[in-house]
Amino acid sequence: MLLFQDLRKDIYEIVSKRFRISENDVYLDDTGHSDITIRVFRILKSPDGGENAVMEIVRSISEKDYVEKALSEGGYINVWIKRTYMLREVLESIEKSGTYPDVFQEAERVSVEHTSANPTGPLHIGRARNSIIGDSIYRILSRYGYRTVRQYFVNDSGKQMISLYTAYIKYGGPITIENLLENYQKIYREMEKDQSIEKEIEKNIERYENADPEVFGTLRKIAGVMLDGIASTLKRIGIEFDEFDWESDLLLNGSVRKAIDMLETKEEDSARYIEISGKKVFLTRKDGTTLYFARDIAYHLFKAENSEWIIDVLGEDHKDHAKSLNHVLKEMLKLENRVSFMYYSFITLETGKMSTRRGNIVTLQDLVDRTYDEALKIVNEKRPDLSEEERKKIAEVIASSAVRYSIIRVSAPKPITFRWEEALNFESNSAPFIMYSHARAASILDKAPEPEQSYGMDMPKEEADLVKAMYVYPYYLKDAAQDLKPDLIAAYLISLVQKFNDFYGACRVIGTDPLTYARRIRIVKAYKQILSDAGDLIGIKMLDQM
Repeated sequence: MLLFQDLRKDIYEIVSKRFRISENDVYLDDTGHSDITIRVFRILKSPDGGENAVMEIVRSISEKDYVEKALSEGGYINVWIKRTYMLREVLESIEKSGTYPDVFQEAERVSVEHTSANPTGPLHIGRARNSIIGDSIYRILSRYGYRTVRQYFVNDSGKQMISLYTAYIKYGGPITIENLLENYQKIYREMEKDQSIEKEIEKNIERYENADPEVFGTLRKIAGVMLDGIASTLKRIGIEFDEFDWESDLLLNGSVRKAIDMLETKEEDSARYIEISGKKVFLTRKDGTTLYFARDIAYHLFKAENSEWIIDVLGEDHKDHAKSLNHVLKEMLKLENRVSFMYYSFITLETGKMSTRRGNIVTLQDLVDRTYDEALKIVNEKRPDLSEEERKKIAEVIASSAVRYSIIRVSAPKPITFRWEEALNFESNSAPFIMYSHARAASILDKAPEPEQSYGMDMPKEEADLVKAMYVYPYYLKDAAQDLKPDLIAAYLISLVQKFNDFYGACRVIGTDPLTYARRIRIVKAYKQILSDAGDLIGIKMLDQM
C-alpha cells in the first residue's frame, strides 16, 4: 500500500539525484490545487539549473505510472496523482486486510487515563467531555497500532470520599446512589452551620490512612456502588475501561510512602513538602496523612512500569497540578517515559455551571436521556413504518452518537455550549448527518447486483474528489494519533460525507454501463467501510437504516 508519503519520497528521490534540495521542498499540497508540490526556486537560479532543468524534472515525474500530470507553475512543480491509482490502493487494502488503511504497527505501550472522577456522584456533563475525549484517543491510538490500555484512577481516599463516608455514618440509610447523594448534599449544607463536622471528617481521614477495617470496608462498598453508576452511564455511550486502579491500594501497599521517600522533602509543622519553582507543594498534612498530589505521583510511577507513553486527560483547571507533577516526574525522579497531558475546556448548557456537592447539576445521564427523547421524536416522525422497538433502538444509537460527536468535534481547549438542535441536525455537521450518509450507502449496496471484475477508468470531478477523500484517510488517522486531536477525525468525517453527497447527486451508480457501475459500486462499498471505521474512532455507531 503506497500512500502520499511514499509517493512524496519517490518524487524527492527523482529530484535529489540531480539537484540538492531539502526533503521539506517536496510536500503534500493541502490547498486542493494539486496533490504534491515541489519548490524549485533554487533549481531555477542555480548555474546548472534553469527552466530547462525544471522541465526535465517535470518529464521524469510525468513518466511515473501513478502520476496524472506534472506542471511547472511559477517556482513550483505541481503534481497530480491518478485517481484510479488511489482507488486501486484503497480497494486492494480492503480486499487483503478487510480495512483501509491496514493497521500500522507501533511497539509502544500506551496508558490513557481519563474520567477518574471522584465516585461521589453521577458524572456532570463537564466531566463527560473528559470521558469522550479520552475514549476517542484510546480508539484512535489502538486503531493506529499502539498497545493501549484504558485506566480509571479511583480516588477513594480523598477528602470528598471521606466526607461521603462520614455523611453515610452520620445520617444512615441504605448504600444506594440515591441515599448516598442525599446524605452527601446534606452534610455540605450542615458544614456551613456546624464546624465540628469538619473535625469528624479529619478524624475519619486519619482512621482511613491507618487502615481502620471498618472505615476501609464501608468506604470500598460506598465507592463501588457510586462507581457502578458512573460506569453504567458511560457504557451507554460506548465507553468502558480496562482497569480501575484504586487509590487506596497504593496507600495500603506502601507505594505512596515509597514515592514520598524518593523525594527530598522538607517539613513545616510536621507536614512534608517539596519546593517547585520556589513554591511549597505539600505531600502530607501535619498529622502525617497523605495528600492527593503524593498519591498521584505514586500512581504515575505505577503506570510507568507498564507503559512507555502515559497520557492524562485533564480539565483546564488542573494545569498547575499537572505542571508540578510533570516537574516531579521528569526533573526530580528522572522518569524516562513519555508523559502527555491533554487539557480540555468545559461544557455548558443554558443552566450555567454545575456542582456535585450542592446538588445543582446536569448529569451525563440527563443529557443522554434528553437527547434520546428528542431523537425518538424525529425517528417516530420520519420512520412510522418501523416497529416501536426498532425506532427506540435507532433513537438510542443516534442519541449516543450525537452526544459524542457534538463534544468531540470541538477542539479540546475550546469551550462548548451544547445545543440539541445542533446535535440532532440531519442536514449538516452532526452525527445524524454522518450516519444518514452511511445508511444511504447501505441502501445503494442493498439493491446492487454483483459487479464485473474489471472497471472503467474515466471519472467525473465529483467521483474523483470522493476517491481522493477516501485515499487521504490514513493522514487524518496519523495526525490525530500523533497530535492527540480526535477533532481532526470529526472534521474528516464531515468532509468525506460532503464529498459523498456531491458524488451521490452527480453520479448515478445503478443503471450505468457495466464498467462504470463496477467502479462506482466498489467506491460506495469502500466509502461505507471507511466511514464506519473513522466513525468508530470517535464513538459514532453506524446504522444501515435510519
